[in-house]
Amino acid sequence: MSNQLVASKIFAPLLAAAILLTAGSVLAQTQKKKATGGGGIPDIVRPATCPATSSITLDANTPYVLTSDIGSIQNYTTQLNWGLNLHPPHPTGDKGYLHTFVWKHGHRCCQVVSGVMKVQMTALQAGSNPTSSQDAGNDNISIIHQGLPIPPYNERIYTNLPPFQAGQTVTKPWTLNAAALHLLNTTGHLTLYVEDDTSVTSATLQLTICCLTD
Repeated sequence: MSNQLVASKIFAPLLAAAILLTAGSVLAQTQKKKATGGGGIPDIVRPATCPATSSITLDANTPYVLTSDIGSIQNYTTQLNWGLNLHPPHPTGDKGYLHTFVWKHGHRCCQVVSGVMKVQMTALQAGSNPTSSQDAGNDNISIIHQGLPIPPYNERIYTNLPPFQAGQTVTKPWTLNAAALHLLNTTGHLTLYVEDDTSVTSATLQLTICCLTD
């Protein structure tokens, strides 16, 4: 075998390895450049922390209803504890409860980032089953806007409870989703609606607010 042929057999694998190393280096540099946006700035930006966080709790102690939110609802009260002292308690029923929580922007660069609505209720009548139209068993609790429930905030109050007696108490906590937070940030209000053989004894809206310092 000639020396030239031997050299060729040795040199060829070395050349191939050099080409692979060079290609790998170029690819790594390209990927690095792409990952940094081409200017040394990462494409994935970590979310900034809020410069000024505060909290506020709104309550329903002062009655208020935004009329544009109630739609066709006509027979309602705005008073907490309505009917609890009647004997027998609220014998006719059919009178819902409404309250509109109002959040006023303390600063133009503030927004609500989380919220929990908490409602405490007492049955004014007994409940036989969740579909009965003659008692409190089918009462719903909702957050409404322009007369319509905001999904998913529309459900039976006495879930898994019927049958129960008048005086049954229930506490409903709701964590606001992105849609409800958006509505609160854009309109400044959320309206609670509770049907209609149930008394609301307490209702609060706890908000966490983020504000810019400038």
